[in-house]
Amino acid sequence: DVFSNENMESYREHVLDHMKELWINWRSDLLRYNVKNKNITLQAAYNQKPPNGLDKNDWRWLIKEVYSTDKFKKVSARNSTNRLHYQKELAHRTGSKPFRQVIWKDLGANKGIKPDLVNVFYTTRKKDNSLPNAETTQKYDEIREILEKDPSLPHVEVAQRVFKSKSRDRVVGFGGGIKLKDIKGPQPSREELEVELNTTKKQNQVLESRVEALQVENDDLKGRVGSVEAQMKRFEDMMMNQLNVNPSSSG
Repeated sequence: DVFSNENMESYREHVLDHMKELWINWRSDLLRYNVKNKNITLQAAYNQKPPNGLDKNDWRWLIKEVYSTDKFKKVSARNSTNRLHYQKELAHRTGSKPFRQVIWKDLGANKGIKPDLVNVFYTTRKKDNSLPNAETTQKYDEIREILEKDPSLPHVEVAQRVFKSKSRDRVVGFGGGIKLKDIKGPQPSREELEVELNTTKKQNQVLESRVEALQVENDDLKGRVGSVEAQMKRFEDMMMNQLNVNPSSSG
């Protein structure tokens, strides 16, 4: 019955994304535990016995077609750099236990309770019954202060304000399985943002041209109005002169 859902196709993209994530994490774990942690080269690992449960040909394919490629090395180096910049003091302390399990079981979601980001952050970062360091305590206080001022603020907005994250992928405070697109919907790609920016620039240029044209028309109208006012003033002066002259001549 689980696999007879009439709307199964609507889950296709989500399931494939999850499978892709599992595949990437699995191959990364193989590299970490069987090459990096052993301080050996890829060539040495290629010639050695494969990890338990893995076929020799599959292991060699991974080394040759994945780990040895320039693309994989570039991404790996970038990820290593990103991890160095992350504050280890703020790392969660749930181990391999997913945040969703913490929310469901420990924070009462299975009983209909919807925990806020304050409780999630505290529960996933605490050591025994308190936060372990000043950095974590500071972030906890910032989250609590923001939510006290505006309880209706979405948790993802709170997380991005507190952690100043520039990433369009993961969201700090929501666990490894939650991405920004899962909360806010699909995010535009860099190409789409550039197209939108260029379109906006063109629209601004058109508007600036229109403003300049209107300014010229406005200046022209001001000149015409000034000319009409000057003519009216001369006409008034002439009429007044005639009125002043006529009484004296009739007398």
